[in-house]
Amino acid sequence: MTPWNLVGMAKVLGFDLIALTDHNCAFNLPDAMAAAKEYQVELLPGMEISSKEDVHILGYFPSLETAMDAGQEVYAHLPDVKNNPSLFGNQLIMENGDQQSGIVEKLLINATDLSVDEVCALIHRYGGVAIPAHINRGSNGMIGALGLMPFLPEYPVVEVYPDIDCPAYAVKGRFQLHSSDAHRLDAMREPRFSLPLEEKTAKAAFDFLQSREQMS
Repeated sequence: MTPWNLVGMAKVLGFDLIALTDHNCAFNLPDAMAAAKEYQVELLPGMEISSKEDVHILGYFPSLETAMDAGQEVYAHLPDVKNNPSLFGNQLIMENGDQQSGIVEKLLINATDLSVDEVCALIHRYGGVAIPAHINRGSNGMIGALGLMPFLPEYPVVEVYPDIDCPAYAVKGRFQLHSSDAHRLDAMREPRFSLPLEEKTAKAAFDFLQSREQMS
């Protein structure tokens, strides 16, 4: 699932906008941005950050530069455990049209040493929006990891996995995102969720999500 294949598939499926949120790193965002420009698909730069409680938090950022800076800090908070490609697959860094330029050494599926609050604070320091990911799915969702979903005004925007029931209290009064959360090209689905934007741009999407988060 290389950057250019990812964005190319999004174009084929008819997406106006996608977000790239690799786990605990942002190294492949530059090549994905280049692909998005070529294919005329809007791309929102981000990450999916694992807290020390193993809660997954989506961070969306206003620019490639802020996402890359945040990514460096997040990567520094991962434990110094090297990836074993024979067990977990390759962690490749791509550039110049899906040409391999490096390898990510640390195992990216590990949790950082940051708490949920610290992850959100890091995202906000870089001007980003912090959104709990797939709150209703497994041990990495906020409900499964913490035992409950905190009540408003915390986390006014959440991402809900669409194929599993979600407790009504957990989404009451919150704006919900629904994502394919695809980790393979064949898991990408045709668009079935839209944002109420006046312009089909990544900036408009970011501004909308930020405004919803700041309503709390």
